[in-house]
Amino acid sequence: MFRWKRVREHRWLPLNVIPCRRVLLAALLILVGWAGIFVLGCVAQAGTFDLKKDLAAVTRDYRFDLTRYTVTAVIAKIEALGRRAGTRLTPEEQRRLVEQYQARAMEISRLEDAIQRLYADPTVTNPETAAAALQDRLAQVRVLHATTRPVVEAILERQMAATLAELDLTTAGLVFPPVRFDFSSPPNYLIVSPRDRIELEASLYLQPDLDLSVITALENEIADRFNRSVLIEGLGGIGAWPTVVLDRADLAWILETIAHEWVHNYLIFYPLGRAMFSDPRMNTINETVATIVGQEVGRRLAHDVYGIPYPAPAPLPDLNRPLPPPDPNRFDFNIEMRRTRLRVDELLAAGRIEEAEAYMEERRRLFVAHGYPLRKLNQAYFAFHGSYATGAAATDPIGPKLQELRRRTPDLATFLRLVRGIRQPEDLDRLLAEWQDRR
Repeated sequence: MFRWKRVREHRWLPLNVIPCRRVLLAALLILVGWAGIFVLGCVAQAGTFDLKKDLAAVTRDYRFDLTRYTVTAVIAKIEALGRRAGTRLTPEEQRRLVEQYQARAMEISRLEDAIQRLYADPTVTNPETAAAALQDRLAQVRVLHATTRPVVEAILERQMAATLAELDLTTAGLVFPPVRFDFSSPPNYLIVSPRDRIELEASLYLQPDLDLSVITALENEIADRFNRSVLIEGLGGIGAWPTVVLDRADLAWILETIAHEWVHNYLIFYPLGRAMFSDPRMNTINETVATIVGQEVGRRLAHDVYGIPYPAPAPLPDLNRPLPPPDPNRFDFNIEMRRTRLRVDELLAAGRIEEAEAYMEERRRLFVAHGYPLRKLNQAYFAFHGSYATGAAATDPIGPKLQELRRRTPDLATFLRLVRGIRQPEDLDRLLAEWQDRR
């Protein structure tokens, strides 16, 4: 069970200590923040020098300013050190406040969608009048939401730190880097892949909340100018420091994402994180490790504090098992996406690029017809989503290997301390061989 005593004892940031220690702590926060800028500034803009330079020129007016975000967010977190937001609330009051915040976030999303639909509906002659009540309600909810956001962030940071400590995911007895995140709109992510193969060739962060018309124009311009496959995708979070997490989602997903992005921060200080973009497979290992650890930590917190049941364990994927034939009575997204990826790989390997692209568009329409509104399905889509090797878009055996290693290790702390030392993909096979006879 989650021990609330540990929440108070293991706050990590000693908020009620003498001022000189607060100064040292503030300096540490600045140091970690700048480390995040440096690392993300390198890895989030992957690609050859010439391609990065050309992409930067095309996207100049739409780039996400990582340095400005980090400086602003770190200053806000330093200012919050002495406030001890939410610490006088009982555990039950803290839980209820977080649940109310998440419910308001979802209400804001629903209201925004409803207003947008009214303005898009040609049968509505006066959308401003029709949406007036919704606009009033939206304004009220946004004010309350903004007021409670810092307290909710602080509560979740302490709860997450306590859960990490419970699981022994500490450094010299401390949760490091400290858990700090910001509920704000994550940037959009520009992914570029060659057309003749699936590979994350280059990537850039772009401003959040770009209009779809701008996104489409940028994608088309880059695709035409550089003969590449391009996708601009919204993100659920980024591993800057403080990390950015989207709040328009269910609480279990939010907790997993907070943990996932913390893992990226943690790995910056170890070989695995520093080698993230030295090889596409190292990127896949990083993302998959963050997914495995993030899910386990987030689900533990969701269950122990918020009473959210653990989901049924998913079976380990077997990439060697043939896919079942299509079932006309049941559409399985994971099976059909894997079927799509395998066929695309075959076509590209045979040099049939146009046929592969036509096939992906045909499959995209099939997914849309079954309720999965994929805006684009192309090489860049698979280059991005395939880096999460536990997902349906992946065909790399790295995901099953990491899941098998986690199954063999006695606890999550052992697993993370093993994989953080990976410097090259072959190290994963070595670890699996070393743990062959365990469990």
